Amino acid sequence: MPKELGQLKNLSRLYLYSNQLAALPKEVGQLRNLSRLVLYDNQLAALPKEIEQLEKLSEIYLHDNKKLTIPSEILGSSWSDVLQKKKIPANPKDILNYYLQLQVDRRPLNEAKLIFVGFGAVGKTSLINRLRNRGFDPCSKKTEGIQITPWPIGLHNEETKTAEEIKLNVWDFGGQEIMHSTHQLFFTERSLYVLVLNARQGHEDGDAKYWIELIRSFGTGSPVIVALNKSEEHSFDVNRRSFQEKYRNVKAFVSTDCKSGKGIKQLRETIKQQTNMLEHLRTPFPGSWVAIKDELANMEDNYIPFEQYREICQRDGEGSVQAQDSLAVYLHNLGIALNYKDDPRLRNTHVLNPRWVTNGIYTLLNDKNLTEKKGELTTCCLERILSTSQYPRECHVFLLDLMRKFELCFRFTEDENRYLIPDLLDKQQPEAASTFVPKDCLNFQYKYPILPEGLIPRFIVRTHVLSEQPLRWRSGVILSFEENRALVKADPQERRVTISVDGHGDSRRRLLAIIRSDFDRIHSSFNFSKELEELVPVPEHPAVVVRYPDLLTREKEKETTFTEIVDGKLVKLNVKKLLNAVDIEGSREHVTVPEEEGSSNALQLFYSYSHKDESLRNDLETHLKILERQGLIQSWHDRRIMGGEDWKTQLDNNLKQADK
Repeated sequence: MPKELGQLKNLSRLYLYSNQLAALPKEVGQLRNLSRLVLYDNQLAALPKEIEQLEKLSEIYLHDNKKLTIPSEILGSSWSDVLQKKKIPANPKDILNYYLQLQVDRRPLNEAKLIFVGFGAVGKTSLINRLRNRGFDPCSKKTEGIQITPWPIGLHNEETKTAEEIKLNVWDFGGQEIMHSTHQLFFTERSLYVLVLNARQGHEDGDAKYWIELIRSFGTGSPVIVALNKSEEHSFDVNRRSFQEKYRNVKAFVSTDCKSGKGIKQLRETIKQQTNMLEHLRTPFPGSWVAIKDELANMEDNYIPFEQYREICQRDGEGSVQAQDSLAVYLHNLGIALNYKDDPRLRNTHVLNPRWVTNGIYTLLNDKNLTEKKGELTTCCLERILSTSQYPRECHVFLLDLMRKFELCFRFTEDENRYLIPDLLDKQQPEAASTFVPKDCLNFQYKYPILPEGLIPRFIVRTHVLSEQPLRWRSGVILSFEENRALVKADPQERRVTISVDGHGDSRRRLLAIIRSDFDRIHSSFNFSKELEELVPVPEHPAVVVRYPDLLTREKEKETTFTEIVDGKLVKLNVKKLLNAVDIEGSREHVTVPEEEGSSNALQLFYSYSHKDESLRNDLETHLKILERQGLIQSWHDRRIMGGEDWKTQLDNNLKQADK
């Protein structure tokens, strides 16, 4: 870029993305009216110090400039996410402060997260002990909850040609199925996964697919090593080539046996190789950040107030509040110190030990009395379930609110001291489910690459204002809305969720719109890609299904009818009739977001409420889902703020963007 760029005194927006730029002239600091600078996908190796003179700069996008070594947690939302998903951009001051600090004092992170996953009794804990040279204990107990242990390993840095010590934080998850719904809390990107399998009567390939899909959903792009464990006890294998063709993040397969020691050395070396290749492993930290991270990691306290975290930052040399918040986000994503300071439900802000959070939730999920009560609990029973030394009374509501945040439980509207954990509901389907006749209903289906544990319980939490206790079970629920009923249930063998709505015309479609809106929200937290199928059963012939995207394509291409084989006969089907049966008016006419500025005809709605009005918010939100599906509104409220995000910035920006 020529230095004459600095003469454009009134320039307010500058787009230089995808230009292979290696540098910026220092004169860029003269653009005092610049508010947006888009520089993603270049080859920038450095930024001029003068860039901090841009006092009006409110957005800067430096993504995909690897030589700058600024981690994604600091860069924040990408340009496309801001345009298309209405995400809030990171504060440029935070990004530039981080970068400029690195120029003064930089140290490599040299730390990574190693997560062992797999079903119960596959030998995860024994494998970890073997890898850490702790021998084999045939009487070791199964892991309850989660164990997090440090594992120092030696690696060779090819860039500096030196040996270095790397700290792996090893996460060992309990394999009980009831725990799988909590993995969304702790499966993260920037991690290395070891999937442990053993022989399960021919289910090995299915088990592998289940876990790899789950890892792909929450740990996008993270490498996976597959350990075929107990291989001498029961010889088995999986279709290795097929998995590596389909899942590029599956890096290696290693046959192991903890008892004999077979494959342990090979697995250890494979873990080292993959750790050495982790992109973020040697991400530079400012020196003050390293000191703060180490102090938090070595603390004996399970939680501290966020203000105490700020005091630690100040003491260790990081006085900037913005930088403190950026570091909190980074540590949260690395799983070193969780924080939910910006969620309104968790106002007693804490910086949390991940093990303390996990084991508290796991203890509740594994409580025998709670299981016998089908997941119903009162706040007073937490003193019996949880250790008072580890979980004093003042933390109980905090823990429940954290579970609510991740849709693991909900509070009864009629009694704020009573909660329900749907994962612990009875497995038995109520008799009322048999009264639904698919032939007489409005039907819709979802077909999944895997059916994640906890999918229906999460749906029950989201829709609990539309259901009653006898009509909820672990794999299904019956909803009521405007004199209509809907049966929503999962079939794990078919990896399918079926929806049947009985009632009348338009009001049936309104209830289906609410259901689909909630599933859309849940699906957005997974990375199912194109493998999630939306299916429309043919009226009068519900066993015959048509792919919903295919119907949209037919409509777009002006095709009005097509034929399907039904009971051995060709039947002509009407495209518009099938679509109109499952869509409410306006739901298919979504406005495409332009590449540069983004726009929408939808009214931007912001709403807020007090704690005592939460039940009113739940009722309101049910009706707002219909308007959102029609593309008439885009609503936002402060519960949408995720852990670690800047609460004030999120609130101010969304309030500023709102029409109402």
